Amino acid sequence: MTAAALATAVTPSAAHAGPPGEPDSGTFAPITAPVAPAGVNAAPAGVNAAPAGVNAAPARVSTASAGVQAAPAGVNAAPARVSTASAGVQAAPAGVRTAPAAAGVSSATAASVPPPDDPVAERLTAALLAAGEAPAGFTPQTDAVDDLFARIPAEIAACGTGARVPAGTVYREYVRGAGEEELLVETLAEPGADAARAAVTKLAGVLPACTSFTRAAGEVPADMGFALSAYPLAPAIGDASAAVSFVMTVPTLKLTVKGRLLAAAAGKTYVTVMLMSEADPKVADLEAAARAAVAKVA
Repeated sequence: MTAAALATAVTPSAAHAGPPGEPDSGTFAPITAPVAPAGVNAAPAGVNAAPAGVNAAPARVSTASAGVQAAPAGVNAAPARVSTASAGVQAAPAGVRTAPAAAGVSSATAASVPPPDDPVAERLTAALLAAGEAPAGFTPQTDAVDDLFARIPAEIAACGTGARVPAGTVYREYVRGAGEEELLVETLAEPGADAARAAVTKLAGVLPACTSFTRAAGEVPADMGFALSAYPLAPAIGDASAAVSFVMTVPTLKLTVKGRLLAAAAGKTYVTVMLMSEADPKVADLEAAARAAVAKVA
């Protein structure tokens, strides 16, 4: 119900991009946020830093795509998540989408296949969890071409201040249940070791200053509210990790969804894994998926 209810409510006229020409506000930028010292639990939301003495990989910013060319943001033009084939564009590899590099262009340009000689795109695409690597029962959702759910980690980290999926990020959704009652979302980006740690620190610092925000009506023709809380007993994953619990509500649709988010820095890669369900999320599945995702890029 999580994915299905919101997907069928998507309006074809709404764009999830800022004004034309504005940069993507989720783009990984030069490091300005403080980075947690090695071996220190850096924030109340659950940052776990790497043991002292761990050497970080050289920082490297990548805006390459995995699954699509790095194109400006847009929306899925069909009201019920129509596949890229039916929308008249060349389909990307099954279940893979990439965040755009800029804002203001329709989604038709964001669904073409990237050049075959793009090593970062190929590496990140290969690193996304395959169907057999996700928790039992989850299958990739191949017909979702928008970032309706994939941008939630960036929104939480920014307390809802218009953040998008950072450019160069690849993401894949997995659903479980006849009515898609459970939704698992994985994102991968390669901003460099310092930027990955800074992203973890930013997420960890959200609480207690930010406890709620609202995503204004857009693709979904209704406001989406988010209430944030601590993630109890969050695991330490990768070189540094952070975790947040949240409840998403869409009053117009009478929809309430519970979610858990785990983010980790693994070398030069930033990983997020999020599980959403109308029932209590199965935390063991989320944590297993997060560990598997980090293991593939470590």
